[in-house]
Amino acid sequence: MKDYQPDKIKTIALLGHQGSGKTSLIESLLFVNKLITKKGTTEDGNTHSDFTKEEKSMKVSVYSTVFPIEYQDHKFNFIDTPGFLDFVGEVNSALKAAQSAILVVDASKGVEVGTRLMWKSIRAKSKPSIIFINKMDKLSAPFEELIDQIRSKFGKKVVPLCWPIGKSENFDGYVDVLENRAKIFNGTNVEDGDVHPDKQEHINQLREMIVESVAEVNDDICEKFLVGEEVGNEELQEALTQAVREGLLVPILVGSASKNVGITTLLDKVQEYLPSATDEIAKFADGDENEYEERVHDVSVDAPFSGFVFKTVVDPFLGRISYIIVRSGTLTNGQTIYISNKEVKEKVGNVSYLFGKDHIEATKVVAGDIGVIVKSNNLETGDTLCDEAHKVVYAPINNPQPTLDVSIVVKTKNDEGKIGEALRKIAMEDLTVTVNRNQVTKQLLVGGLGQLHIDVVKDKLKNIYNIDVIQEPAKIAYKETIKGKSDVIGRYVKQSGGGGQYGIVNIRFEPSEQEFEFVNDIFGGAVPSNFIPAVEKGLIESMKTGVLTGNPVIGIKATLYDGKHHAVDSSELAFKMAASLAFKEGCKQANPTLLEPIMEVRVTVPQEYVGDVMGDLSKRRGLVMGMEPADDESVIVAQVPQSEILSYIVDLKTMTQAQATFTSTFVRYDEVPAHIAEKVIQELNAEAVESK
Repeated sequence: MKDYQPDKIKTIALLGHQGSGKTSLIESLLFVNKLITKKGTTEDGNTHSDFTKEEKSMKVSVYSTVFPIEYQDHKFNFIDTPGFLDFVGEVNSALKAAQSAILVVDASKGVEVGTRLMWKSIRAKSKPSIIFINKMDKLSAPFEELIDQIRSKFGKKVVPLCWPIGKSENFDGYVDVLENRAKIFNGTNVEDGDVHPDKQEHINQLREMIVESVAEVNDDICEKFLVGEEVGNEELQEALTQAVREGLLVPILVGSASKNVGITTLLDKVQEYLPSATDEIAKFADGDENEYEERVHDVSVDAPFSGFVFKTVVDPFLGRISYIIVRSGTLTNGQTIYISNKEVKEKVGNVSYLFGKDHIEATKVVAGDIGVIVKSNNLETGDTLCDEAHKVVYAPINNPQPTLDVSIVVKTKNDEGKIGEALRKIAMEDLTVTVNRNQVTKQLLVGGLGQLHIDVVKDKLKNIYNIDVIQEPAKIAYKETIKGKSDVIGRYVKQSGGGGQYGIVNIRFEPSEQEFEFVNDIFGGAVPSNFIPAVEKGLIESMKTGVLTGNPVIGIKATLYDGKHHAVDSSELAFKMAASLAFKEGCKQANPTLLEPIMEVRVTVPQEYVGDVMGDLSKRRGLVMGMEPADDESVIVAQVPQSEILSYIVDLKTMTQAQATFTSTFVRYDEVPAHIAEKVIQELNAEAVESK
């Protein structure tokens, strides 16, 4: 692969709803450019993009992949991304590296849930983009209806540059509205033709639509439009190109990846409309400030080097593979880099280009291009690399929190020592996966963005690390407290010959707003001062096991006010044990109760589902705290018991046709209602008996 300068390099993310044909489009792009001799299909599991065992078995894209295509003295790095929303972390990584995006729409299905959410991501990240309507050979409804639907969802900023020729399976070309020429695919090449006279008026109307949209964002075109002056093609093209690169307008193209129709035009428009690396705006911070400013940086090959790790793959043979988007300067073999967010230096080995799963040897990677570094133990996704003398820190990737936590249990005891490291590597590859051990329930919890996401984690454990696991529901980390007061004596006396044990304590117990409050109210040496710490330690250790369910206890004030000791037999152990006995009896007498974790839930939902979601939250014992506007959506803020939202993401997707998202954050512990607490206590105690 030849060397390219930054102004000849473009990185484009392919986004769209699951099944819209992104992977098929990659196959067609590679085939048309003679980089492959035969196209694969998702159904057959032989595409160049979906090459992992998980993707082949599920027949969906799970990971993003990079494919460079050389076209008319330019290099286009296309990044194929998954369409399932469970894998949005891969989409966010791709958008971090890309200067622009292509939103792929299934002509037979129109604007789907994933289409809208991907569009939202593109606009939120201010990425110039093109909409490519794929599967035109499957179109059933009139094309006008599809365009109307897209423009009604996305606004007048979206403008069709093509009009299809031939309906459904007879689709074999389109009219280029600006050129006013028909483009017919003859099975191998594209041939120019005249526009059918019956369609000319319609094409003229489409051109007028384009002029009107451009006029809204360009003053010169606006002046001519308002006075009815003709706008020339060259002037219109120049204004349109500028508007697209600034993200003000989004052109619509049509095609069929399966029939290779519209692929060359798509490449032409990528070259014409979408920005190169030299046009990009980067976000970075100076020094230790965790704030990121937007400013144009020098991306020339002679500028100081900087780059960003946007993706990590842990290969069982090659080790850690770091995907780097070079932001400025040049990354070369053997170069010493500075990882600015970690303040460490490292010498890299050889750098390579990517082609799907294959690595292509390179001596350098210049600004705007993508390369990989292998076996760097210090590099992780989100790291900034730079010249130590010219420090910058690029903004991290903003990923959603996990919405589903499950317990993972190994089938074979021998795998218990391996699973921790395996999950750590999986979480290193996917920042939307979390792994933690719940100290209360003792479960190993894996968090993800949905059940399919969790299934992929389990498949990777099996396929890569040879670890079979069982999924179990996550348990709630209940705690206990007291609502009343008690005054008890703790007695630990053993005097039956030889060295004895003697410790007696009088302790008052009552509720406290603190987790634990210990008061020493001893006078006259009833309990010698050197044994007071043992009493406090005995109480603290006893709080790990409550009297109702064996769960930890919080919110207790213990006042030690009297006791007895023995000159010979008293010891720290005796007073520690006496305190423990007092604690158990004191809790029993002080009206013990069960506590549950309360979460603040923020649900982002389209307006039409607000009522349904609020009603559902109320059924889950939730308290709606308020509602905030967010564009054409609303954010519902509620406090809900964690036990009611363990699988909330599944129900929320069903309720809103997968259009709502949510986050949850721990707020506090609250008392479990009596009728629910009784059942929970029975269940927890039954589980404790079974585990013995």
